[in-house]
Amino acid sequence: MRWVVRLLGGIAVLVLLLVGGLALVPAEKIAAFATREISLRTGREVAFTGEVRPVFYPVLGVRTGPLQIGNAIWADKEPMLKADSLLIGVELMPLLSGKVKVKEFRLVNPDIRLEVAADGRANWQLAAPAPETQTTSDTAATALPDLSLQDGQITNGRITYIDHKAGSSTTLAGLDLHLSLPDFAGPLRASGGVVYNGQPVRFSLDLTAFQEVLEGKLIDLSLGLDGGFGKLAYSGAVSQSPPTAQGDLTAQLSDLAALGRLLGQGPDMAAGLAKTAGFAGKLTYTAGGVIYLREAALDVDRNRLVLEADLKLGDIPFLTARINAGDLNLAHLTKFSDGDAAAGAGGKDDGWPKTPLDFSALKLVNADIAISAQGMDLGVLRLGKSQVRMQLDNGRLVTALNEVNAYQGQIKGELVLNARKGLSAGGSITGSGIQLQPLLIDVAAYDRLIAGASVSLKFLTSGQSVDAMMRGLEGSGRIDIGGGEILGLDLAGMLRNLDASYRGDGSKTIFKTITGSYQIDKGILRNEDLKFTSDLVVATGKGDVNIGERTIAYRIVPVAFSDQNGDQAGGITVPVRIDGPWSAPRFTPDLQSLIDAELDKKREEVEALVQSEIDKAKADAEQRLQEELDKAVEGAVNDIFKQLTGE
Repeated sequence: MRWVVRLLGGIAVLVLLLVGGLALVPAEKIAAFATREISLRTGREVAFTGEVRPVFYPVLGVRTGPLQIGNAIWADKEPMLKADSLLIGVELMPLLSGKVKVKEFRLVNPDIRLEVAADGRANWQLAAPAPETQTTSDTAATALPDLSLQDGQITNGRITYIDHKAGSSTTLAGLDLHLSLPDFAGPLRASGGVVYNGQPVRFSLDLTAFQEVLEGKLIDLSLGLDGGFGKLAYSGAVSQSPPTAQGDLTAQLSDLAALGRLLGQGPDMAAGLAKTAGFAGKLTYTAGGVIYLREAALDVDRNRLVLEADLKLGDIPFLTARINAGDLNLAHLTKFSDGDAAAGAGGKDDGWPKTPLDFSALKLVNADIAISAQGMDLGVLRLGKSQVRMQLDNGRLVTALNEVNAYQGQIKGELVLNARKGLSAGGSITGSGIQLQPLLIDVAAYDRLIAGASVSLKFLTSGQSVDAMMRGLEGSGRIDIGGGEILGLDLAGMLRNLDASYRGDGSKTIFKTITGSYQIDKGILRNEDLKFTSDLVVATGKGDVNIGERTIAYRIVPVAFSDQNGDQAGGITVPVRIDGPWSAPRFTPDLQSLIDAELDKKREEVEALVQSEIDKAKADAEQRLQEELDKAVEGAVNDIFKQLTGE
């Protein structure tokens, strides 16, 4: 702020000179003197390239043509400040007593360049004045105790901030500023508008004591911002040396897409995350660049969060927060398409959405957030009382499910969403006591399986759309289901009636257990070891669930038993195929399997009969051969004996 005071001091000298000499001194000499005096006070080269002349009406003062103030030696060649014209009007009577009461100040089309060198030097850190005018840090703020400004205006200004160390540049354009400082030690009021990243923003500022700000004291400030994004307001105490603040912060963000454009993140910064937001809380900003929020409440869409948070500013801010909430509705985060709901109700299944996903907003901040909620509606999942910890590091979000109650059971595990390079997701989850019917209704619009289960799942996938991620899914898992029933499938009825097409009214299959494991490869879940048991039937199953295509191709082979000990009674089987879209699967008897099984049985019977006949014929042939051999041997022995005895 002191560089502003020095600059105003130099300009005040120009006003005094012009008013004192009026029109008696040539304009070029006035300009030369003013240039020299302002240069001494600022340590920068100052030039008036146009006419400098006094003004007598409607104010007493001076009007200049184009002017510029040079930049620091190490900075860019462009001037620190240049403008098309400057008008300063003062009150005559206070001037005669040595007081400078500026009645009117007009700066037209100024172009201001603020630069920070790689070593931290700033171009607005002006050189010290000459010894005869030099002031200490304790008195610099009071160098012009009688300076005041009734009506100051900057029209169509441009401010460029360049950070050579970070290699970044920020520009504010279309700056219109109105200033009022009736007394140097009194309040300062400012209002106006500016365009940043193509977004117009209106602002207002009230300081209770301008001089105390320059002296580094703590003073009261009210600040407001208003634009297409909504409204921001701060009211409290501030100090500029060192920079600190403590007060109340409120925000009503009606268009987060507009806020994204304002912050240079594009309109999709908050796409899928939220549409509106409101905030109220107590803010403390320390000299170390840390923001503390206490007694804060955040309203995001229909959700209200009570929180305490610490935000450490930097190239990538770091947020630490503890959040308590009631029932959170986060369904919009996982709402893939309206077609999903239609498919679940028997409508057309249009598949997974192919719209590109953009989670680049995860790179804007690093965070460690603990969340406690009475419930969470995630759209595809509905959770009860939950304790969750979310850690975000350079676009990689890790969510630890420490305590999650869901579907009358509990879920634990970890989920990872990584947006560092492309987009990938993975996780490891276990669940116990989970009721499958409501879970499968939410996840896959499937309501035919009623039972409790313990489940485990490990998965990994990547892709730029939901469709690509589902088709690229890899993983494994296991499911152990207790007693329950399958609606729409009556295995026992099929076996009792020896009719593979039997359905019956309210058809269902009641079972004791279902167990199995599975592997997921390129979006296809494959199971080879399903085992199903009930009082009348046991069954095995295997097949595929194509997650990418949202279809199923599965085969169950039931076998009837006569008692609970598993003694087979006839071995009657009626294989069943389950295929089609998983939102409306078809259950049909596998007639070809029945035919193949019957043919296999007949083939075995024929083969056994033929083999029996072959074995009998072989035995008869061997017996006849042996008898013939025995007769031949006996005859040969008798002949030899007769020859020896001479008979």
